[in-house]
Order: sequence, then C-alpha cells, then structure tokens
Amino acid sequence: MNRNGLCYDIGDSVEVMGKIKTLTAGDASSAAGSTLSENNTTPLEVRFGCIREVHATSVCVIDTSQSSTANVWNGETVHWLKCINVEKEVSKENSTMKNGKEVLSLLGDKVSSSILRDGDSTTIGKKNFLVRQCCQTPQRFRRALFYCHCEATLEALDSTFSFRDAVLNHLLDCESQLQHVESCVHQAATEDCMDLYGAEANSMPPPFLFTFQSICSDARLSSIARSLVSATNLPDANLQRLLQKTFAAMTKDGLLSLYDPAEDLYLLVSCGRVLEPFLKRSKGMDDGGFFRPNIPEPFFIRSVPRKRLNELASHLTTQQSDSV
Repeated sequence: MNRNGLCYDIGDSVEVMGKIKTLTAGDASSAAGSTLSENNTTPLEVRFGCIREVHATSVCVIDTSQSSTANVWNGETVHWLKCINVEKEVSKENSTMKNGKEVLSLLGDKVSSSILRDGDSTTIGKKNFLVRQCCQTPQRFRRALFYCHCEATLEALDSTFSFRDAVLNHLLDCESQLQHVESCVHQAATEDCMDLYGAEANSMPPPFLFTFQSICSDARLSSIARSLVSATNLPDANLQRLLQKTFAAMTKDGLLSLYDPAEDLYLLVSCGRVLEPFLKRSKGMDDGGFFRPNIPEPFFIRSVPRKRLNELASHLTTQQSDSV
C-alpha cells in the first residue's frame, strides 16, 4: 500500500490516526430483527442501521527502533493468538515478535494465504491481475482493465462493488459495440484521443468516450443504485452521492479519466483500446521494422497507477517473447 509517497507492506506494524464519520443514520427498527453476528458479516461496520466510514489522517510505521511501542503492539498480538488456541505454536516463538509478518505462519496456511492473497509474501507483486487469486473480481474486468477489486477505492454505499461492477459491465458492453470511429457519438474527441497515444483513426477499434449523464439516465443502472440506497435515511441524497462517489473512485483508480470537463466527457481507460496501444507504441512493439519516435504520456495515461502500467508492460513483453 502506498500513502503520501510511503510504502507499507503486509504485516508492518503501523499506528493509524483519524476519525470515524457517520454516513447514514438509518432506522434502528430495521436492524431490530437481526443479530449482532449477522451484522458482523457485512463488509462495513453496520450497527442498528448506522453506516460509518474511517478517515485516516496519518499512518506511521512502528519500526524496530521503537522497541517499547512495538513490543506493546506485538504483545497484544500474542495475547489474541493465545485466545484462538495457538498457545503451543506461540510458546515456540520468542515472547516478543519483531513484526506482524511472523504472526501469519501461526494462523495456518488457509488464513495466512487469504491475508497474503497469493499465499506467500515473497510472491506479492510478482503475479499480475490475470493470474492472481486474490478476490472474486470477474475475469472480464481483469482482462479488459488489468484491475481487481483489491485495488479499488471503497465506497461505503457500495461495499460489495455491485453498482461499480454494473457500471463497468455497461461501459465494456458499449465499448465492444464500437468498431469504427465514424460510429462514435463523440467522433472528433475520439479521433483526438487516439492521436494522443499514437493510434491512427480506423487502424484499430476506437476507445469509448461517454458522458456522466448517460450513466445517470440509464434505467437499469439507476435501478441498481436505488436498490442499494433504498434502506438509508436519505435515499435521494445518497443516490446522488453513490453516482458521484463511484465515478470519483473509478477515476482515482485509473479506470476512467475525465477527458473534457467542459463537456463532462469521460474516457474508459481499457487495456485493449487505450493502454496496450500506447505501451506498444512507446516501447516500439508495433514498429513493423520502421522507426517511430517516442510519444509523451497523455494525461489519461498518467492517471493510471504506475504499478498497473508496469505489470501490463511486463505482461506484454512476456507475450511478445513467447510468440517469437
């Protein structure tokens, strides 16, 4: 995880400072028939109809030099490990553990593999989105966007990403129907977009540009959004929040890019029609034996997380090597 330019790894001991914000007050009577254990199964903290969101203002790593502080945190970890019946395993270790990574082996392969996503801390970051067994993200999103839910910005009103997934499926369906620039609703903007990443018009299927209003006016997506906020205290206000926050989150995650603010025009930053053509052109993979000058990164490429671009570039290089 990266925050403010600092990198944190799974198992690092950190001190988090922030606040808990109440998003919706809800109706206490709606939760009266449910048990606490049932509420515990939800991804967010939902208690008696109240949805809360954690805002972290600072995250500080507790390094090995802070022995006294680290020992307090590690001591608490050992205590809870003892409570879940791993006393024998804990007794084999030192009474004070150096960091949280040493705790994972005590939890067993099943639990530790779910925490480490790929089962081994040494493999984190080495497997790309196509083969990583980390979450339930549909393969369509992995292939088309080189993305998974583990990298997604969480929206409290859509904790299971059902609305986000519906929007992405809708956008990918619309993109798949475009085969020529002439069939695009925003033809001029599409041609300009392709020119920015070095693709000629009609040399390939065009990227998909769309407006925010086109998503808001879609009946099926509106129905899904309304079903998510119908039980909240202010469904109309939360409906607008869900739409706006989902777009903001997907833009932050590099899946969308605000191409033209004046026209409220967005670009779907897909692999096949945006990222791969740019990477192949910038790395000379599609030269066909002819020299082509490097092109600067367009603004919508710079909005994509560097980790995703690097993994996709490595994947394309491997594909090219295998085909030779």
